[in-house]
Amino acid sequence: MFAQENLPHYLEIIDYLPDPTFVLDKERRVIAWNLALEEITGVNKNDIIGKGDYAYSVPFYGTARPMLIDFIFFDDRKNEIPYEYVERKGSRFIAETFCPFVFDGKGAYLWGTASPLVDDQGNLNGAIESIRDLTKHKQTEKDLRLLEERFSKTFHASPNPMTITLLDNGEIVDVNDAFLQVIGRTKASISGMKISESGFWTNPGECEELYMQINEDKGILNKEITFKMKSGEPRYGLFTAEIITVNGAQCVYAIVNDITERKKFDIEMARMDRLNLVGEMAATIAHEIRNPMTSILGFTEILKNETPETSNSIYFDYIIEELHHANAIVEEFLFLARSKPMILKRQKLNDILNAISHLIQASAVNGKKEVVFDLNEVADLLLDEKEIRQLVLNLVNNGLEAMEPGGKITVRTFMDNNDVVLTVKDQGSGIASDVLGKIGLPFFTTKEKGTGLGLAVCYSIAARHNAEIKIKTSPKGTTFFIIFKQS
Repeated sequence: MFAQENLPHYLEIIDYLPDPTFVLDKERRVIAWNLALEEITGVNKNDIIGKGDYAYSVPFYGTARPMLIDFIFFDDRKNEIPYEYVERKGSRFIAETFCPFVFDGKGAYLWGTASPLVDDQGNLNGAIESIRDLTKHKQTEKDLRLLEERFSKTFHASPNPMTITLLDNGEIVDVNDAFLQVIGRTKASISGMKISESGFWTNPGECEELYMQINEDKGILNKEITFKMKSGEPRYGLFTAEIITVNGAQCVYAIVNDITERKKFDIEMARMDRLNLVGEMAATIAHEIRNPMTSILGFTEILKNETPETSNSIYFDYIIEELHHANAIVEEFLFLARSKPMILKRQKLNDILNAISHLIQASAVNGKKEVVFDLNEVADLLLDEKEIRQLVLNLVNNGLEAMEPGGKITVRTFMDNNDVVLTVKDQGSGIASDVLGKIGLPFFTTKEKGTGLGLAVCYSIAARHNAEIKIKTSPKGTTFFIIFKQS
């Protein structure tokens, strides 16, 4: 309890308190002003002791006015004390405010607590207020708010899909617009849903395995994954995630960098490397193989014609058939040879297609299938007629083999801006996703008796004509786009 006779003892203690502190008597005159308070106000205690009439507020606000300690004396008139927020805890009053005149006029956010001083009978003899500087704390709070605002803006504006989910069960906390565009849904429709159920993952089991790894390793960096668009189109991405704390809960902050185009480029480069390698092999050995094989074929046919007919004569037919098959493979090798001379002539693509249409129709009719030509006016191109015929025949034959009887192939030409486009569309069952990336690689085939050179030849011919091959496939059929670049 505060007693007047103990005042010198109290003042000695107050003077050396680490927090700025001052004391008023019951007449609201300053009776203590410690060293810490002198430092923040610049006012020496000898110049303030004994003064009243709110003189103690001038070093804080530049004017005489009520302040927190005055609540002790007239709580019923607290509306006269200009604080936005004051908290009362028992007999104490607590407040935070900005005081513009402390620290040589630099100002500071101060936290204060004011308590009554009473005697043994409970009579009010004065009040004490202690102060702490909250400026650094306030600045830290401000910096954190700015950081949160910047993070939020970056999170929602990022072109890469981003998610924040609970670590323990994968429940969605927040996702950005890029993620919503991928899955084609609204944020409200996936609220409370697990990330593995959102439709983003091609294989939800892969997502669950990643979350187990995140929990064990505390994060993942650039893990290659597959995801899918709303349309079902498969995409490749690099998945990066780390554990963060949001409102006291452990969460996974994840970002996916779409590398589909880079992946396609890598696949195309691998395909071209293999084409170049096979082309070099073809240029080196194809002619050397073809010459003796032609001799063997010729002598076999002579022997067949000069040998009397027996039960073994059928083997001559087998030999000749296989030699023709081998010769066809060598011919395909020659198409892959980069050194093979091209006979380029400016001509109409439609004329080449019309010239081979009867051959194509005959092949289709034999299989009870149909080929339709939709040829529109297109620009003339520099073409090697023999190679273009080979390209179209390979694509059409592949399409015919992919369809059941009654199926239809559409061969179409049209202009796309300045580019000439040739499409071959079938009604087969489509190309599996695990096969699609290998299409065009030499010696890769899904046919029982295929050589794996047909589509490789097509890609090689397209490359020599400055053309690009693209594929669109679904369970309802496959379309090959051959795009002849004109610019």
